[in-house]
Amino acid sequence: MLRFLSPGWLQAFDDALRRAPALGARLAPNPIAIGQEISSGSDAEPVHYVVVLDGEGGRVESGHEAPPADVTFVCDRATAAALARGEVNAQRALTSGRLKVRGEVDRLTAASSALAGLGDLLISLRENTDF
Repeated sequence: MLRFLSPGWLQAFDDALRRAPALGARLAPNPIAIGQEISSGSDAEPVHYVVVLDGEGGRVESGHEAPPADVTFVCDRATAAALARGEVNAQRALTSGRLKVRGEVDRLTAASSALAGLGDLLISLRENTDF
């Protein structure tokens, strides 16, 4: 099992995106970089990463290599885990104040049809994650 948001989990997320060859063709018309900023509890560091989705496919970048995000989701670890498990959707998290969005939100709308299938790519990752 991979610990949620650990370096190994981020690598597995990256691997899952890179193994989807058709992703690039779907994303080429509306590339997007989606940032995640997850605040920690008192015992863990905040986690920052960017999911890059473009004509080359998908990948996860973190650290100094990460490009600037077009849109960034900001939440705490509990909210991030609930979203990843599918227990809460982003709209509900937004309206309850548990999730904040910064940046070019309209980019999400433009890329929505390409983004729709991403959840299916990540089923195995979700099943192998210790939240």
